[in-house]
Amino acid sequence: MAKFQLNPGETLIGKGQMALHQKQFLNTKPFSGNIYVTDQRVCFYISMVGSPEMDLALSEVKGFSVKKGIFTAVTVHSQAGAGYVFTGFPAKKLQDWLRQAGVQEI
Repeated sequence: MAKFQLNPGETLIGKGQMALHQKQFLNTKPFSGNIYVTDQRVCFYISMVGSPEMDLALSEVKGFSVKKGIFTAVTVHSQAGAGYVFTGFPAKKLQDWLRQAGVQEI
């Protein structure tokens, strides 16, 4: 099982347990795991799988958006048009980590 590792010269800004919501047929399903924000990339590892479900260099991140409701959802948007929706306790911290990494809110 792969484990998150920093690249040489990379600095961890923040990490936390969150759920990634992915489309499964007509519904979305949350997958529990860990998100990592560094000064070079944003990664998410699903706990059961242990391999990266998302590993975007900061240059591949278009920005992030926030939707508030019962739960705060933070969506990381890639330059390629993909959206990765995260919920969980550190949603507010995730926004701060992304800003520290230079990612714009859109």
